[in-house]
Amino acid sequence: MPDQPATRPDTILDAAFTAFATYGYRRTAMDDIARAAGLSRTALYLHFRSKEDIFRSLAIRYFDAALHDMQTALHAPDQTMEQALYAAFVAKDGKFMQAVLSTPHGQELMDAGFSVTGDLAAAGEAQLTATLAAWLARQPLPAGLGSPDRLAETIMTALKGLKSSARSLADYREGQAMLARLFARALG
Repeated sequence: MPDQPATRPDTILDAAFTAFATYGYRRTAMDDIARAAGLSRTALYLHFRSKEDIFRSLAIRYFDAALHDMQTALHAPDQTMEQALYAAFVAKDGKFMQAVLSTPHGQELMDAGFSVTGDLAAAGEAQLTATLAAWLARQPLPAGLGSPDRLAETIMTALKGLKSSARSLADYREGQAMLARLFARALG
């Protein structure tokens, strides 16, 4: 997405993301978010009803950015299939996986993501999968591997599994690179 001046809600969401990564979802209070955003609690409530509302807004912003960044990564010129897949995998995560894998509250953030934003996550993941499927449909795929939709679902499932087993961001990126290499060789 093109860089635009930050709005008050963007400032609040940035502050909330930092607070959630620092304190965890359960321990972060609206006061923490207001203070980090340089607002009074009353001013914060003019923009967001609750901590859940903020977390859901973060999820929407995350999936919007991930979709844009994944599309951009897949369609960058002069790259191999492996490079395109790896760039798309990294773009899909945004700052979220970095926060998850670098804070002691990472698992709690993942759990909160499922419980508070499960519907948004399902819709966002479906859009990301559809984006990958559309890109795969334009590639010269070998016969017999399955439809682009099914291949995209398989790739996204593999990425989800990688999230649950990664011990660090470096380990996660290494796994993403390996998946990109494996899928590119199978698809190319």
